[in-house]
Amino acid sequence: MSRGKLRSVKARIQSTSSLMKITRAMEMVARARVRKLEESFSRVKKFAAAVEAIREHVDFSSCEHPFVTGKGDPILIVITSDMGLCGAFNAEILREAERRLKDFSGLITIGSKATAHFSKNKKLIRSYQRMYDVPSLNLAGTLMEDVLKITGNIHVIYAKFINRLVQRPVLLQLAPITLGKKIERYEYEPESEKLAANFVSFYVATKLYSLLFETKVSEMYARQNAMRNATENAKEMIRILTLDYNKARQASITQELIEIVTGAEALKEQ
Repeated sequence: MSRGKLRSVKARIQSTSSLMKITRAMEMVARARVRKLEESFSRVKKFAAAVEAIREHVDFSSCEHPFVTGKGDPILIVITSDMGLCGAFNAEILREAERRLKDFSGLITIGSKATAHFSKNKKLIRSYQRMYDVPSLNLAGTLMEDVLKITGNIHVIYAKFINRLVQRPVLLQLAPITLGKKIERYEYEPESEKLAANFVSFYVATKLYSLLFETKVSEMYARQNAMRNATENAKEMIRILTLDYNKARQASITQELIEIVTGAEALKEQ
């Protein structure tokens, strides 16, 4: 191996080492952020479960709210991240969205990756990007009100958090809401129709809030895993390049020694 090639391999080792420092730092940042997010997500899940329990006791039988009747064309909401560097996280969500989109009349995207992917799609009605770092109920309420102006028939594709290593895109019916298995009769204040109409908007906003939060947690775990894998791959690449460099350098030194000895022998003969 020539000296030029040796310098090239050494430069690759140095650039890979620099890249490894970046991926390790990004993994540490993702780990710190996801720890805080997961603590909040635990509280969000409890909150969403309590709202779900209330739904079982609300009488929707005479409610004409669009989120109950499902009035309007079916719309698909796709939630992705605003940033990349999280492995196949966004690609899997977008692949599932492409597969399901034929069943819907319109599309709403949340996240820069979904917006960029579907920017030229004729079904795209509205897009939201870089709206939040951590989801909030106020944001979910705003999104709910925007969607309500369009339709009451909504499905969402989001990233379901299975565990720290697995996050899976899932299609969920957000509205029309499914009625409870067992409706218990209560006396309501205000009247049951007004209470149901007010509650259903709150319920859909809460569900959307929970889905946004779960997708965010899944994104951060996907990024943490991707950066850890990138760091491990960089380590392996450095090991292989260093081994090749040392072998080539040793071969180059051996060749130089052979040339020196050969030259010395030739001088002796002369």
